Amino acid sequence: MSNRIRQLFTVAVALLTCGLLHAQNAFVVDDTTPVIFSDKTQVMVLEAPNADMTLEEVRQLDAQFQPAQSIASITPTSIYWIRQSLENQSEHEKQLRMAPSGWTVHQNYVVRGVKTEKLKSNGNSANYNWLAEINPFTTAARNDNSQYAIFNLKSGETVQIYSRVKSHSSVPAKTFSLNIYDHASYLELRRFGVYFEGGMLGLLIALAVFGWYSYAQNRDKTSLAYGVWLTVGVTQCLFLPIHDGQRITEFFVHLEDQKIGWQYLAQVLYSAVSYAQTVLYVVFARNFLDLKIHFPTFYKISNVWIGWEVIHLTLLVTQQHSLNQQVFWMPVLVPIVLMLLSIYVCAYIRLQQGLQVAKFFMVAMVPYMFFRVSFMLGIAGFQSPFSFLPPSGFGLFFQNTNTNQAFGVCCEAMIMALAVISRTRWLQQELANSIQSQNDLMLNQNKVLEETVALRTSELAEQHKNLDEAHQLVVGSVNYASRLQRGQLPRQVRIDGRFDSFATIWEPRDTIGGDLYWVSSSQHEGPFVLAVADCTGHGVPGAMLSLLVSNSFERIYANDTLEDPVSALASLDHFVRTGLNQDRADSESDDGCDALVLRIDRRLQRMEFAGAKLDLFHVNAAGVVTRHMGQRISLGYKDRLTAADRPQVLTLSYQKGDMFAIVTDGLTDQVGGEAGKPKVSYGYRRLEKLLSNHAGAKAQLVIDDLRQDFARWQGQNSRRDDVTAVVFTL
Repeated sequence: MSNRIRQLFTVAVALLTCGLLHAQNAFVVDDTTPVIFSDKTQVMVLEAPNADMTLEEVRQLDAQFQPAQSIASITPTSIYWIRQSLENQSEHEKQLRMAPSGWTVHQNYVVRGVKTEKLKSNGNSANYNWLAEINPFTTAARNDNSQYAIFNLKSGETVQIYSRVKSHSSVPAKTFSLNIYDHASYLELRRFGVYFEGGMLGLLIALAVFGWYSYAQNRDKTSLAYGVWLTVGVTQCLFLPIHDGQRITEFFVHLEDQKIGWQYLAQVLYSAVSYAQTVLYVVFARNFLDLKIHFPTFYKISNVWIGWEVIHLTLLVTQQHSLNQQVFWMPVLVPIVLMLLSIYVCAYIRLQQGLQVAKFFMVAMVPYMFFRVSFMLGIAGFQSPFSFLPPSGFGLFFQNTNTNQAFGVCCEAMIMALAVISRTRWLQQELANSIQSQNDLMLNQNKVLEETVALRTSELAEQHKNLDEAHQLVVGSVNYASRLQRGQLPRQVRIDGRFDSFATIWEPRDTIGGDLYWVSSSQHEGPFVLAVADCTGHGVPGAMLSLLVSNSFERIYANDTLEDPVSALASLDHFVRTGLNQDRADSESDDGCDALVLRIDRRLQRMEFAGAKLDLFHVNAAGVVTRHMGQRISLGYKDRLTAADRPQVLTLSYQKGDMFAIVTDGLTDQVGGEAGKPKVSYGYRRLEKLLSNHAGAKAQLVIDDLRQDFARWQGQNSRRDDVTAVVFTL
């Protein structure tokens, strides 16, 4: 009984199918049908109420199918079922394949009477072609190894095709008329396509190599931008889904079925390199035309446009939206067109400004803009100019927007190569002209310079003679002043018999200086006086002030040496202030000195000490150094000394063999040190260590070692001040 029911059900389905076939006229396929064809009149469409419907459930809704022309627009979020009939009126069996354009998800079924054949799914946007794994020169094409849904249509046979499809969100399908290929004929046609596409790719690779070679030779930004742009252009052509597959996914990398989110990885990479190619072309144009210098405002606008391209690419890759196709693409299409037109205008202006190679750029932009705009119009849903070409030969390939885009890039790259060469030669010629102009200018300037030099030489010779005479006069005067200042220092008669040993360093920084030491006259009996002074400044001013200080000491101790050191310093303060008229309110100077006074009584082996910013170093026989510091005041300046500031007399006892030393700050403040270490002052510790190491030695030995150690410390550093050191033993 069950077999009887099954037979009745089969007959019923067959009758129903025959009725449907007669209800819908079949599209006739014969020997005159083009290689690629589609039914644009008899296609029936059903918007699936349930995305998971099976073919059996859909066939139960055959009555709800509508003509494709009655559906106003294609919704990217909807699932559609497309029904069409094919009838083979050719005498030969046809091998056909389904290759819907613009649909991202689809499944095809062929109904032959009561038999249903489920075809291979070809909803893969990666377009991986298994035929690429077969060497076409040694192996015949195998019908079963294709990414597309392939089926056979026998002579005289009529079949019904059901296709489950879903539109791409950003590049939706434009029509429900699915493309059908005569598979065997198309494989023959692809032989031509391989040569055509391979030639374009080879040309781009050669030009890219030229661009990088030009950059290696010239090291200019334009050649670098050209090389980078073409490298990305080559990558874009490798990713272009031209007719039956993406080249790089066929021959190099297997990306079939790999996705990022809801999009196939190959499609994402293709979108990225397409946007990058457009952006890098603008970058190349900016460098070629020097837009940053000549059109700074437009240069900034182009930066904004580059940012917008990145944003739009992000929206394309990351979001599955339901916006209208033109609403989504017009915001990127219009700015691209405006950007290219603006660059063309800039090129024209640069040509008017004298950049002759801009004409090559303008010529090269024409095919690029034409093919690029045609490509964008196709994406945005407008009819491409290439759609009017016949579907055979070159026309077949140029009807594909990706193919004509690649051809446009090739044309642009080839002409731009000439432009880059011309620009390089133009720059070299400009450089040569500039060098020649500079040489001519230099020759003229040399003539003028020679005449000027001759004139100025005679003038300078006369001036040099006058300056030399003046210099000799000044040097002679300074040397004479040095002799006078040295004559002002204590004579040996004032030293002999008073010291066991006595030695000094007296080195003015500038031949003459402001340091001095003074010993009272030997005509007085009893104690004698030793004084050291460091006057303000050095050179001639310091020497003049030292003369005043020396004369003041002579006045203070003219009759006897009984005046104590503190009184002597007070008198010196008065004599310097009044001698320079600094005791008056209208005085123009404010100078003075630091000083130290010792009154030495050899009979009692005692000395009285008072100092103003100068210290006395006492070294006993055991090498212990005692530093007796003077009062932190200076003498002779406008500000008078107060009673609180007056130094106190310090009485010191000494033993035979004790050594004493007095130095000015020109020694302790001198900067120097060891090589490779920070520069520091000579300082008091270094001085005290040297004095301690020479306990019990004669003064001359101490002075010699001090002079040698100080010179080593100073090294190549310049002398900062006058240097005076007095060493003696009693």
